[in-house]
Amino acid sequence: MAIALTLASSCTGSPRHSKGKSGGTAAKTQQEAPFYFDDYQDVQLAAAQKWGITPIASRDTDFTKIPQLEKIESCDLYTVEYLSHSVPYLTHHAKALLDTIAKAFQDSLAARHVRIEKIIVTSVTRTMDDVKRLQRVNSNAVSQSSHCYGTTFDIAHNNFYAVNKEGEELPYSEQKLILGHVLYRLRMQHKCWVLVEERQPCFHVTVNY
Repeated sequence: MAIALTLASSCTGSPRHSKGKSGGTAAKTQQEAPFYFDDYQDVQLAAAQKWGITPIASRDTDFTKIPQLEKIESCDLYTVEYLSHSVPYLTHHAKALLDTIAKAFQDSLAARHVRIEKIIVTSVTRTMDDVKRLQRVNSNAVSQSSHCYGTTFDIAHNNFYAVNKEGEELPYSEQKLILGHVLYRLRMQHKCWVLVEERQPCFHVTVNY
C-alpha cells in the first residue's frame, strides 16, 4: 500500500498529485501537495545491487579497507543513533545523498524561520549476520536487503534533534512533512528511492546513482 504525505509547500509549482487545497499551519495560503512513497523492495534492491558493494558476511570485516565505503558519524547535519543491527558505513554516493538530504532539511527550516533540527539516522549498512539477527525481532527485515549493499539508510520521521533552542519549535508531524518534501524532490530527480516503513517510524532511502 502506498503511503501518502501531505505537505504545505512553499515551493513554486506543486509536486505531482497536487490537488490545490489551501491550508497548513506554516502558512495559510500555501498549497498542500500530497505525494506518495511506494518504492518497495524490488525497486530498492535492484538499485542497491547496481550501485552498491558485495554484501559483507560479518562485522569481523575491516570496513576501513573497503574503498567503496565511507564512515558516517554524528555531525552538524545529522545524528547517527546507536546502531544495534548495522554499521555506520555507506558508499560515497549514499553518504553524499544523506548529506544533501540533511542540508536541504535544515535549509527548509531556516527558510521558515523556525528552530533548526538535525535528522536522525537509525539504520545503515547491514552484514549478513546482522540481517539474520534482525529477522528474529523485526518482521520488516528480509534476507536479501538493500541495506546489505552500502547504498541504503533509514531516517526517523517521528523524532528530530534540536541544534539549539533558538526559534519556534515545529511539531514533529510538520517536520516529517518538510523532510518528506525534501525526499520527494530528490526522488523526482531520480537520485533515490524512498519508502515509508509500515511498522517502523522511518523513511527507507536507497541511493540511485
